[in-house]
Amino acid sequence: MKRLSVVAISLFSLIALGGVAQATDLPARQEGRIWYDQNLTVAFTPEWSLTVMPGFRTEYARSREDATGVQFLELFVGPNYTHKIGDFTIKLSAWYYYMGYPSRGRYTEQPQGSGNLACNTKIPTGSTATVCTPTYNFSHDLEIIPSLEYRIGRWSIYDRIIFHNTFYADVYNTEQPSLGLSVGDQRWGWGTVLRELVQGRYALTDRMGVLLADELFFGIIEDSDTSKIAGGNGYKTTGYWKNGFRQNRVYAGIDFKVTPALTVTPMYMLEVDASPTDSTDVIDMSHNLFIIVSYVAKMYEDRK
Repeated sequence: MKRLSVVAISLFSLIALGGVAQATDLPARQEGRIWYDQNLTVAFTPEWSLTVMPGFRTEYARSREDATGVQFLELFVGPNYTHKIGDFTIKLSAWYYYMGYPSRGRYTEQPQGSGNLACNTKIPTGSTATVCTPTYNFSHDLEIIPSLEYRIGRWSIYDRIIFHNTFYADVYNTEQPSLGLSVGDQRWGWGTVLRELVQGRYALTDRMGVLLADELFFGIIEDSDTSKIAGGNGYKTTGYWKNGFRQNRVYAGIDFKVTPALTVTPMYMLEVDASPTDSTDVIDMSHNLFIIVSYVAKMYEDRK
């Protein structure tokens, strides 16, 4: 019940943050998105497994700006260790995480909150182009993921922490001579975001459950180079993050076991983003149809 109370409190906080967004210039942007992840886990033993999970997110609607279409690509790869003790399941994962950000070259609000639209990437001087220049940015990351699940009857309470560590982000492409920072210095680094997800699930049947979850994002380690850039311009949503509250996600949905190995989990997910430099300024609220398709391939026989 304590965990469910945390979820309820987080939902209330989300409403409060929405109020903050209304109070700062223009209301937060609203987006409509579809997010799909395909999870393949190969289980070698009851304890050891390997996960490969590609995914993408596409945007079909956006207030005050052009919609982006496909705007996020991701790939997780890494091992997992699982240990069960009675009604508790402990899991530890270490995943490499690739994050890609394609942009079709669109008109965006510049500066934030102004209502003025301009190309999100500059058209080169002398160019005869009549549309904004498309771009692609990416980052390399390391995820350390401990989690704990407790089951009692039809209920299960799940607590997962992700230490999201970015060590390369190519969004930085301007020299900083006054700071002695090359482009390479800015791209290579180390920044950590802590994500904690608390989820409650109720099993309606042996094959279907309903779930509600809340996930908070906090920057906890700032990159030592990009954090020096004046005006907070080193903090990028596609690069290294500033310390403090940065994002909140609320999930509500079901999971359905199609076969013992295949599970489909469709959810509504509300994502609330704070400004890269100001934790009290909510700038985006996106509404996502989030679908996860998971397949577990067992390479061993169950113990008798």
